[in-house]
Amino acid sequence: MPLPLGSGTSVTARALGYPLVLDNLAHRMPQSVALIGPAYPLRGGGIATYTETLAATYQRLGRRSCIVTFRYQYPNWLFPGTTQFSDDPPPEGLEIYPIIHSLAPTNWLAVARWLAAWQPAMVLVNIWLPFFAPCLGTIVRRLRALLPQTFRVGIVHNVSPHERFPAAKALTRYVLKPLEGFLVLSHAVARELEQFDSDKPRRLVLHPPFEYGPPIPRHEARRRLGLPEDAPIVLFFGLVRPYKGVDILVEALGQTPLPLLTVIAGEWYIDPEPVLHRARELGIAERLRVENRFILRHEAPLYFCAADLVVQPYRSATQSGVTPLALRYERPVVVTTAGGLCEYVEPGKTGYVVEPTPAALAAALTDFFTHDRARHFAPYLRAAAHRWSWQTVVEMLDELAADIARRRASTAVA
Repeated sequence: MPLPLGSGTSVTARALGYPLVLDNLAHRMPQSVALIGPAYPLRGGGIATYTETLAATYQRLGRRSCIVTFRYQYPNWLFPGTTQFSDDPPPEGLEIYPIIHSLAPTNWLAVARWLAAWQPAMVLVNIWLPFFAPCLGTIVRRLRALLPQTFRVGIVHNVSPHERFPAAKALTRYVLKPLEGFLVLSHAVARELEQFDSDKPRRLVLHPPFEYGPPIPRHEARRRLGLPEDAPIVLFFGLVRPYKGVDILVEALGQTPLPLLTVIAGEWYIDPEPVLHRARELGIAERLRVENRFILRHEAPLYFCAADLVVQPYRSATQSGVTPLALRYERPVVVTTAGGLCEYVEPGKTGYVVEPTPAALAAALTDFFTHDRARHFAPYLRAAAHRWSWQTVVEMLDELAADIARRRASTAVA
């Protein structure tokens, strides 16, 4: 049931499992931040978790935050998964307001009015797919008119989509133009952003690991997942999309002589049969364990801690929450030279950086298990486990706000 908009309204969203009170929001608190993007009750994957974790970090630092998310996100024809809604429990202590309809322009104007009543000192807009550009770009433009003193910052996950999208460049320009500064999560994204906007202030902070829970002993994780305790295990984690190269992984497994057990944990957004058919042709199907479902957050530590090595054979990428998560659980990673994944990995210390080809991936797999590289990598992985923090993200956003304030002042003087 859609949540109403407007002042003086109090709503309890029983479907979310906790109250979302929409009254008395016109009172402005200092250092208040509104984040716009996917979040609970949507099953938004990494970007939703990023948004929720950043909002929680602001609260932990004594600042007020809220998340404005979608009550209607994707039309079914654009969403290849089984459901858009999360089976995870609601995050504790967050103000989350599912009030955006991605295809209703009158709603976008109402959302801007709602945000103006909440009066954030800064609004953070997630940028990741051109489909949402009309919606988000219009909300920010209207908010600029209603609340011009609010800092408007984009958190840029992707500039260009991984898969073809009609009018992608024009849509991206539309959503970027009303923003005053950008936080980017990799050098690859920063370079792409230069093609659209080279003038506004920006900061770069590599993706910190999500806070999914403490490590689990390897033998315990394997026992709970029903995996053999002594097998060499490779993990591919996350949604399976065309650009993520699961077919490259299968071909690589066919080229290595080692009896590796490979766990593919995540919902497939492509037809799995061609890949699984190829695995049968290569004689490795029995060495694949396919979990074709969305992995809940509390399950993630089990999969990482059960694995010896995490693989990301992506054809294209900007950054990924999987890479820092693997390092958080002290698991080495094989990433490709595509995009910004290699920015997280120290070759020969925390993993491998290879070309996105079966031969290169097979060579890395063979080297790791044949030469017992886990022992060599261990001290470097311990050092990398807590290298990136969410507080650093907040600090960089504070610097961006200061830059924007100085830029406004200099423009006013001129």
